[in-house]
Amino acid sequence: MAKMNSFFIRASVNAGDSNAFDDTEIDIGSYTDLGSSSPELLRIHNINVAMTDSAGFVPTMTADSGGSAAWQLTTQKQTAIVLQNDRSVIASGRGAFRNPDSSVLPPTQAFESQLLPQDFTQGYLCAVPTLYLGGLGDGEFTEDVYFTVILECTTEKATKSNAVSLAVSQM
Repeated sequence: MAKMNSFFIRASVNAGDSNAFDDTEIDIGSYTDLGSSSPELLRIHNINVAMTDSAGFVPTMTADSGGSAAWQLTTQKQTAIVLQNDRSVIASGRGAFRNPDSSVLPPTQAFESQLLPQDFTQGYLCAVPTLYLGGLGDGEFTEDVYFTVILECTTEKATKSNAVSLAVSQM
């Protein structure tokens, strides 16, 4: 097996606490140079996701309440959370959270679902110059919800084989 030298790309989005979608751009154009004589693609092998407040702690919720939050990483700009069958989706996650206590505290009960590149045999191959990290937190949170990702990536030369794989996966 060929030796891979992976590197990390980090990004964060303030998903707020008002059920309004927001996103941020991640420039990967220096890794996906399709215009050169030796075109390269970016392969995302793993993503680690953290949902925090602005200080890195678990965001608090109103007393005896439940709410939700969601995030996504896409190859196209979005205006809302999209379903996983949208062909621009690289990864996504959503959760329903509950604070059953009688005080404003972080949630202690949760249902979470995530789709990540590590769920696939060879990760996710990208040829676009920009990725979009988006998310939202609903009004039961008492402070802004942040989603921060660390992407473990490698680059590889564009070949006929991986170009076909990329084209088919975008259909």
